[in-house]
Amino acid sequence: MKLYFINGSKQKKLLLESDYPDDVFDAVLGFFEEHGKFPHILRVDSKPDGVRVTFESSTESFLIEEVSDEETKELTDIFSEY
Repeated sequence: MKLYFINGSKQKKLLLESDYPDDVFDAVLGFFEEHGKFPHILRVDSKPDGVRVTFESSTESFLIEEVSDEETKELTDIFSEY
């Protein structure tokens, strides 16, 4: 899986490559910690281009590419516990 951060200008920045959904979750939380913002809700949606993780910002999001159906379910379960 490849985890990207997409900013308000629609530019993608690669944050992580991993085979483990837990690593992706940890990287997302680490990103928030690094930037001093902690959203109350993280939403996970399966899209044609991958899995999107959205939060309060309507212009920024995370994109997870090269993710299987099983990994999508695991990610949904992990993020729902947040």
